[in-house]
Amino acid sequence: MKFHFKVFIISFICFSLILGSGLYLFDQHYISVSKASEKKIAEKPVVILPKEEKPVDNRTKLQKLIDDSKRVNILFYGIDGGRADTIVVMSYDPKKKYVDLISVPRDTYNYVDGHDALDQKKINSVYGYKEKGGSKGLKNEVSKLLGIPIESYVKIKYSGVKDIIDVLGGIEVNVPFDMDYDDPYAEPELHIHLKKGKQLLDGQKSIEYLRWRKNNGEYGDGDLGRINRQQNFMKSVVKKSFGFKLPSVIKTAFNYVQTDAGLDEMIYYGSSAIGMDFGNLKTYRLPGEASENGSFYIHDPSKTEELLEQIYERK
Repeated sequence: MKFHFKVFIISFICFSLILGSGLYLFDQHYISVSKASEKKIAEKPVVILPKEEKPVDNRTKLQKLIDDSKRVNILFYGIDGGRADTIVVMSYDPKKKYVDLISVPRDTYNYVDGHDALDQKKINSVYGYKEKGGSKGLKNEVSKLLGIPIESYVKIKYSGVKDIIDVLGGIEVNVPFDMDYDDPYAEPELHIHLKKGKQLLDGQKSIEYLRWRKNNGEYGDGDLGRINRQQNFMKSVVKKSFGFKLPSVIKTAFNYVQTDAGLDEMIYYGSSAIGMDFGNLKTYRLPGEASENGSFYIHDPSKTEELLEQIYERK
């Protein structure tokens, strides 16, 4: 950790020097321009201008909270074929060490101009767009959906989740009911067979538990019920990870994640999280409800804004 702090300090000093140099050059330019202007101004008659009115602040309450906050928002998501899956935004307050996880249902209606096909109007389809898609496109659309800035993304492969769980020695889960589902057309094929009750799930069984949406021949509870299970599962993984096996977890995860976060950012997030109380970790779901035909999840912009205000105002 001492090495990490050294890298962070060096990065911070370099950033400060660059920023300081920029401000110094601006000041020198401003001074030279001012001196040249003083002579011209002295030669002209003095004109008294009307008092300038104070500019109107049209920012919303949420925008003001965002501008005054040090919070960092990071998009986490997995990949299911050519679409995003398990979309979660982590909002982290480095000062108070608060972590808030906001799950975004993958069926959330999200229209992007030029993508008029029915299956292209879901947030999880953005990743597969030929233009304005991929990780960057998904990050931008989720940012607009929530109305908050998202600084970075982390893309996770399901195979990585499997290996991480195995490194941890499994995760104890209370399976709420028998789960039986088969999809021979999935890539790879998906077969889920879990019995009701408290049990220790290895990596493969954990993937099955996380991906279950319905039983064969039934409607099930779809993506909304799956989100609740995923959130509880993530809490268990995070708590178990921050132990003596953390180095092994990091080493394993490193091979399965892709991110646009810089080294200095990751070091800062990691070092500031030391001593974090996991009792302060909270989970939420994007406010809204399923459409009448059940094809889409329609988010509520007003309630979403209220939720984000509550998160940014956490004390």
